[in-house]
Amino acid sequence: MALEKIIEENVIEVPMAGMVVSQAPHILVTKGLGSCLGITIYDPLKKIGGMAHPMLPDINKARVKSNPSRFVNSAITLLLEELDKRGCSRMRLVVKIFGGAHMFSFINTDSNLNVGQKNIEMAQTIFRELNLKIISQEVGGTFGRTIYLNLEDGKVLVKTVSWGEKEV
Repeated sequence: MALEKIIEENVIEVPMAGMVVSQAPHILVTKGLGSCLGITIYDPLKKIGGMAHPMLPDINKARVKSNPSRFVNSAITLLLEELDKRGCSRMRLVVKIFGGAHMFSFINTDSNLNVGQKNIEMAQTIFRELNLKIISQEVGGTFGRTIYLNLEDGKVLVKTVSWGEKEV
């Protein structure tokens, strides 16, 4: 079997406003992160990890709350609950965040309408409150990202049109 086919079969796509938890040998990918966040949480001992692609910062300020994966604060909670169910230890968890770009030049960077910055701030606040350190972040800017979480080693490949690829 060709390597491309094996890799293709192991890739699980995380949709916008979605969340997936899986284990090695899978690779989780989410595409088109603009102002949305890509949140990855990984347990290196169990080789289990999760990825969420929330669009907005706070479920508590939303009128429609039917999809908690759509919001940064509730997506983090859901990811951690699912990792807990699978026996992951919070002491081992590796947290990384991506995205939160400022995609619309007509919106001031300090505006409440700068959703990307609000998403970043919400994730940082929630993880700080939970005493979980964000060990790496590739956030902000004015460009989109696609991220791949390799559940074999926890490394995240970040692809952008602006500056190519980077592994964190």
